[in-house]
Amino acid sequence: MKKKARENATIVAVGYNRVGPLARLLAHLRAAYYAGGTRLVISLDHSGESSPAELAEAFEWPHGEKRVIRHERRLGLREHILTCGDLTREYGAIVLFEDDIVPSPHFCAYVDAALVRYENDDRIAGIGLYSYRINEFNNLDFEPLDDGRDGYFLQVAASWGQAWNERQWSAFRRWYACHRGEAFRVSDGIPRQLESWRDNSWKRHYIRYLVATGRYFAYPRASLSTNMATPGTNTRRPVSIYQVPLDWQARDWDLPSLDDSLARYDVFYEPEAACLTAYNPALGQPDFDVDLMGIKPREILRRRRLLSARVCRHGLGFSLLGQGPPASAIVQGRAGGFFHLSQREDFGRMSLLRRLALARACQAGAPLNTLMFQALKPLQTELTIARRRHGAKSDLRLARA
Repeated sequence: MKKKARENATIVAVGYNRVGPLARLLAHLRAAYYAGGTRLVISLDHSGESSPAELAEAFEWPHGEKRVIRHERRLGLREHILTCGDLTREYGAIVLFEDDIVPSPHFCAYVDAALVRYENDDRIAGIGLYSYRINEFNNLDFEPLDDGRDGYFLQVAASWGQAWNERQWSAFRRWYACHRGEAFRVSDGIPRQLESWRDNSWKRHYIRYLVATGRYFAYPRASLSTNMATPGTNTRRPVSIYQVPLDWQARDWDLPSLDDSLARYDVFYEPEAACLTAYNPALGQPDFDVDLMGIKPREILRRRRLLSARVCRHGLGFSLLGQGPPASAIVQGRAGGFFHLSQREDFGRMSLLRRLALARACQAGAPLNTLMFQALKPLQTELTIARRRHGAKSDLRLARA
């Protein structure tokens, strides 16, 4: 009996009230390469604007079925994305793009390869198309260690081009139904910045799910999407720091399994201890916490040993290289006094000067004002959280009045 051909993932284009970005996204999707028929769903949140719906209805899609979903009430960004994710129940795998994303012409081949590669691994909770060049929580440059494979793993959910199959999405939905109302606490192992993100963010819930369940997103080294960060619901002005070079060439993807990869990163964009010890056996057993950026809250550093940029005068010391990932000197075994592997109690606080040194090394050539902004990012986070808490208390007082 002839085996049924595998269907391409259904493309879901998400729009609200921005007709220009939506038109750009749809044009790039139409110009992309597809092996076989591919369904397109255009999902529009209710905005009161008629132009996005008119564009969607008139748009010609030559690659297969086209469906336009016009929501009759305002969902908001979080509920809209959750509703789009629920399309996996109807279509199986989907690949989702918000309207400020631009995809590579060859994104479909990558999505298909990644969905097949990780189909049976319950630890993979989604497929990212965007390849990070920046740490979302401190805005410093991020470069995964190169283990010779075409992908890496990160405990941060992709929102700038992402794919899910039905298993991956339904597992998150079950978890979300039980935990959606819980407060975000750093003691749960998540970055403090998530507390400052807006309530309309679905992504912060998915990130917490990844950490709570020990799951990852799989990412490509060559980016299959880029974020234009057009002003909208969560962006007040144009931002260029999230734009990355697109992969323009077709390729045979060499995607690693989670167990084989030497580029696995936690929610803080820190390399896992087991990856570092595989590169540098002098580190010993992978029984230590990794905090190279010095931003992890003390309460989640629970192992006896720590590898960190925090002030320390004991243990195994490594230098800070002028360029490249902070882990480079550790992987290469470059002796020095910036990073240390020692007992947890041997470490002091992360000073502002050390933050600035890290920013300078991670972003060589950046102007001083940019470096200072990165070094002061934790202060900005605390101010944002304080404003949110003050607003919540004011709302509570009004409700009681």
